Amino acid sequence: MAGVTTTAHCLELSVFPTSPYYARVHVQRVLEGWGRSDLVETARLVVSELVSNAIKANASGVPAAEPAAHASPDHVWLDLYRVREAVVLRVWDACRTAPVLCVPDLEDEGGRGLHLVDLLASPWGYHRPSSGGKIVWCTLAAPPESPVDGMG
Repeated sequence: MAGVTTTAHCLELSVFPTSPYYARVHVQRVLEGWGRSDLVETARLVVSELVSNAIKANASGVPAAEPAAHASPDHVWLDLYRVREAVVLRVWDACRTAPVLCVPDLEDEGGRGLHLVDLLASPWGYHRPSSGGKIVWCTLAAPPESPVDGMG
């Protein structure tokens, strides 16, 4: 996995077209290790969108306002952690521009990524750390269990 560094549940990714794939694999392995296979499919989709957006943001050429030791426009970082029964995914990129949630027209070729995150994750948001760039985060929780026929 060239251009990929992992530490605990944090993953440093080079800005390559293959990086969303490595992010999906990482998230799947961590969630399976935590016994949270129920979140794998949703998390894979969400992290793919967040990492893809971070790569596009870094490629936009808008530098971080405050340079920092880790603020590199050719890398993005992903981490995940547990909060009770939920999982939080965070993706850092060097661009300070806020993510914009839009609802694309049927003819639009892009612009659906953050809309998918909004539909699948609750809550989600972003912040600008003092070290530079921005972190887009989201929380994933298991869907409520439905009663089994005849049992509920």
